[in-house]
Amino acid sequence: MNIEIVHLDAKIIAGFSVETTLENNAKDLEILYNDFLHDGKMEILNSITKNNHEYYGVIWYTILHKKYKYLLGQKVVSKINEEKIDIKIIPEGTYCKSKFTAKYDGIKAWTDFYSLEIPQTGYKPKEIDDIAFEYYPNGFDGEFELLSLVEKE
Repeated sequence: MNIEIVHLDAKIIAGFSVETTLENNAKDLEILYNDFLHDGKMEILNSITKNNHEYYGVIWYTILHKKYKYLLGQKVVSKINEEKIDIKIIPEGTYCKSKFTAKYDGIKAWTDFYSLEIPQTGYKPKEIDDIAFEYYPNGFDGEFELLSLVEKE
């Protein structure tokens, strides 16, 4: 694990989303990923972005600590006026970032990131206007990064 504090410019992510809770997230995200990977949604998005290797999983609360949205998508240069495509702007700001190997369990990665890594930095996740995301620079089977919008403790 290698945690670092980085400043990011805003990014526009287009894709497909689901609103879920901690209790239902495994089932809901499995359905979202299955639809994306096997039911043509990946191809729809790839035809818009002209990118077939770089993906984001963006997470933000819709009801603080109760419900959140997860958007599976790709970076675009401007908003898309496509009815079936959801848009989320990752805001400019200070983020904690950590890289993980392809074989690292995703749930364990998020747990380690929030409970072990971020607390070491002197920052804390931003609760109001929070956002966190997974970044897959070389597809879903490769190394990945976790990033969370943070503020000084």
